[in-house]
Amino acid sequence: MTLRLLTAIATCVGFASPATSNDDSLLFERDIRPILKQHCFHCHGEEPEKHGGLDVRTVKSMLRGGESGPVLVAGSADGSHLWQRVFSDEMPEGTKKVPADQKQKLQAWIEQGARTARDEPDDPELARFTEEELSHWAFQPVRRPDLPSLPERTRTAADHPIDAFILSRLSAAGITQLSPEADRRTLIRRATFDLLGRPPTPSEVEEFLADDTTDAFAALVDRLLASPQYGERWARHWLDVAGYAETDGGVGPETERPHAWRYRDYVVNSLNADKPYNEFLVEQLAGDELAVKPYDISDPRTLELLTATGFLRMPPDVTQTSNTLMDRNQAVADVVKVVGSAVLGLTVGCAQCHDHKYDPIAAEDYYRVRAVFDPAFNIHAWQQPGNRLIDITPADVIAAADAIEVQAAERDKSLHEEMTEAARQVFERELARVPEDQQTAVRTAIETAEGDRTDEQKALLLEHPNVKTIDFIRGFFVEYDRELHARFNKAREEIAAIRATRPPRQYIAAAFEPAGPAPESRLMFRGDPEQPKQTVAPGELTVLDRGQEFRCASPEGEPSTSGRRLAYARWLTRDDHPLVARVMVNRVWLHHFGRGLVGTPGDFGLNGETPTHPDLLDWLASEFVAEGWSLKTMHRLLMTSATYRQRSLRTPELDVADPDNHLLGRTNLRRLEAEAVRDALLAVSGQLSDEVGGMSTPITEDGEGQAVFGRRQTAEGLFSGVAGIGRDEFRRSLYLQSRRALPLSMLEVLDLPAMTPNCDQRRNSTVATQSLLFMNNEQVWKLAELTAERIAAERPAETERQIQLAYLLLFGSEPAPDELAACREFVAEQTTAFRDWADDAWKTRIEQNPSAAEQRALAALCQTLICSNRFLYLD
Repeated sequence: MTLRLLTAIATCVGFASPATSNDDSLLFERDIRPILKQHCFHCHGEEPEKHGGLDVRTVKSMLRGGESGPVLVAGSADGSHLWQRVFSDEMPEGTKKVPADQKQKLQAWIEQGARTARDEPDDPELARFTEEELSHWAFQPVRRPDLPSLPERTRTAADHPIDAFILSRLSAAGITQLSPEADRRTLIRRATFDLLGRPPTPSEVEEFLADDTTDAFAALVDRLLASPQYGERWARHWLDVAGYAETDGGVGPETERPHAWRYRDYVVNSLNADKPYNEFLVEQLAGDELAVKPYDISDPRTLELLTATGFLRMPPDVTQTSNTLMDRNQAVADVVKVVGSAVLGLTVGCAQCHDHKYDPIAAEDYYRVRAVFDPAFNIHAWQQPGNRLIDITPADVIAAADAIEVQAAERDKSLHEEMTEAARQVFERELARVPEDQQTAVRTAIETAEGDRTDEQKALLLEHPNVKTIDFIRGFFVEYDRELHARFNKAREEIAAIRATRPPRQYIAAAFEPAGPAPESRLMFRGDPEQPKQTVAPGELTVLDRGQEFRCASPEGEPSTSGRRLAYARWLTRDDHPLVARVMVNRVWLHHFGRGLVGTPGDFGLNGETPTHPDLLDWLASEFVAEGWSLKTMHRLLMTSATYRQRSLRTPELDVADPDNHLLGRTNLRRLEAEAVRDALLAVSGQLSDEVGGMSTPITEDGEGQAVFGRRQTAEGLFSGVAGIGRDEFRRSLYLQSRRALPLSMLEVLDLPAMTPNCDQRRNSTVATQSLLFMNNEQVWKLAELTAERIAAERPAETERQIQLAYLLLFGSEPAPDELAACREFVAEQTTAFRDWADDAWKTRIEQNPSAAEQRALAALCQTLICSNRFLYLD
């Protein structure tokens, strides 16, 4: 009987005669089976050969027992071998044991009579997944709930749909109102960072404060959404879940991906254009199948579609240097993991070796989904990363490069002829130094191929070591004529300089299918590619496929692609898919409110968190689809709610009713991500480059192994230094080369994620190294100095106004009177200290520039303000 049919049986009719039980009774399906599934099914259920003949997937099979008899005695834990083995840690084998709380639950369930929710089938295969697993909220269709009815006392505050849902939950917890709206300076800083990833400028703040219309904030949101920096900001969020990196991963020296930046720019441009999210997904999963073959590289739309498939090229792939079957298999597995978590919000990869330990995802399901991608990533006809490129170099660029190569080749030929003639002259000169009666024999020995020389000829040449072949002399002029050697080297450098002017070939790192029939896809026993089992057809996860079965029909005739990924992409982006819209609106909510409605954005399965506001999540998902999958519309909807505009101040009432703020009675205080911190520093110092797109700013190792901006230089194979990159150092963090094993320390300390293979949600740590970074990091001090220089240039010799500008730049607000007084005192003390600094070089600087002490004191103030939570957090 097929897995699909088994699922349908469990879903539609369940199993007969459900047992009645009290509400507080433990039930096998709900409470105990998940424990056994996590710890025991691998050996006693999922394998064809059960260890000891024991299957623990149902109570009936445990009562039957295995080779040692029944393992369960209902009503007696002490009499049950199951409990005895688990309690003593004899089972499961290995180091990972059942936690104490789960042991207690197991014991209590047995003592209560080992109850089930319903009668079980005799064959455990018919109970592979339970109704409880299949009825999980995330697998059910998205519904559009009515707006909640609110008590009279809260109704006036719920003009916005989002506020109605939030107030409904708050009201149930005894909170009748949202927190008051934050002040305007806080709101513009919050909105600007949320949508652009940088602080508002003083002029932007003043413009917003001057707008006294009722829709001033909505107009601000629209202005921010229209900025090209919006795409840069929100591209970072998508690139996290896509696992964007510009190196292949693995251990040892990193193999770079020099063309990955094109995919990054595709994401930026798509978001700025507000490309519908369903189209955005289809292009990334199957853009090559949408493009017409043969590809017209002069067509911008074709290039866009091919570039979009870089999404499938982002996961780690070490096969450029270690092309084993296991490495290939892992590369494909990471593709499936990224698609599963980014698009479906599920840990699909956990079913690669066995049925998923928590979700109703069978191993067969995993390989059906994987079969969708097998034609593009065939592990038995593998293409290494360096071969998965599409040449998009325009004809005029190729012609220009060819013309330069012809010129260089002509110089090569001329130089070769000149060097050959010079080498012949050297040869004749050295031969003339041989005794005359040996010259003919030496010449003959030299002209004889090395492998054909007689012993006498070899001995003769050893006797006259300076007589070498013309080819040898041509390569080692330094041994014969240093002047000639220097002249020829200069000529080589000139030829190399000519070749350096050739415009480079242009490539797209794309996912595409080689010509020919699609490969046969097979389930791999325990995930091992060396142990293929039965064939599988491409398809969807069974739990998401119920009622409208997904099929990838084989194209007729001689198709250019299998059509699998395009069919799957269109299936995923249909309006009624239960997960895709929910997952995306949850991600948008996460980045505006600091926490998703589902707290585990990459795991909507049974091991993930349940939604704090399930009706709101479904309403937003249905609204997202109804509004054409527009992300900008979703931003506008969320940000114009009163919920978004609340202040973050805690109150005793809220702390009692909702200590973790899951019900959103106030705004969450949020720390800026690593890139936003760096970009903010660049912005306030006036150094942030406005250059958009293109190749990334290179990052390399310096002589001490630290990550620095620049290109590593070598001489004769040894490190010789790092070539500077000028203003590229001040580009937005999005445009810094993303290296898996070599992150900038400033970003790494602030929780820059490692793409292994991707990042569903960033962590926000608070550790001492972060404070040390802001106090001691050279880049931070440099930017603090540049900020001080900017302030001094705009407001020279006016300490109070300089402090006010520092606050406006860094915080978007004016200093309070006590803050202003404290800052003036700090600057005065620091100025005195720097004037008295007993350092000869510093004294000379003071003599040359009497205001140097004041300038350095202002820089110290800027650094101190940068270290503050007020700069690092969004209120």
